[in-house]
Amino acid sequence: MEKKELKPNAVSYGSLINCLCKDGKILEAEVVFGDMLHRGVVPNAQIYNMLIHGSCVPGNLKDAFRFFDEMVAKKIVPTLVTYTILINGLCKKGKVMESENWASEITRKGLSFDVITYNTLITGYSSAGNIQKALGLYETMKQSGIKPTLNTYHRLIAGCGKEGLMLVEKIYQKC
Repeated sequence: MEKKELKPNAVSYGSLINCLCKDGKILEAEVVFGDMLHRGVVPNAQIYNMLIHGSCVPGNLKDAFRFFDEMVAKKIVPTLVTYTILINGLCKKGKVMESENWASEITRKGLSFDVITYNTLITGYSSAGNIQKALGLYETMKQSGIKPTLNTYHRLIAGCGKEGLMLVEKIYQKC
């Protein structure tokens, strides 16, 4: 690329970082990210989201939050996607109560939950055995005008265990 006098930009670096993160090569992604910074290319929220997600997938929340803190320190505004990635990472590690703080941060920042954020929290609460909280989020989701997806129902049913069939009947009656 440079031999043809083309300089890499945030998009080209982002593509490479995304591929590395999706392939589980977060250390290599960090090296590319470091090179990007060294060359003076300014990262954006999407690149940080890739690195945060790439850290969360194997459960490395320490690095995920390190990237988040770095992002904020550089005055790059976290997006709803950023917060949802962190919430998902926390829920997968069984830190559902901590994820509530990040969910509150979404509303404090003037953002609104989308279907993915709701599904992430519903999954977290269902997996933690707190089906009442999951059902409450489901109701809030509907009241907010966000249409539940098949994934929403799968997570609610899975969280109910043996009572799942009764929940299916209850949901079906309300639709």
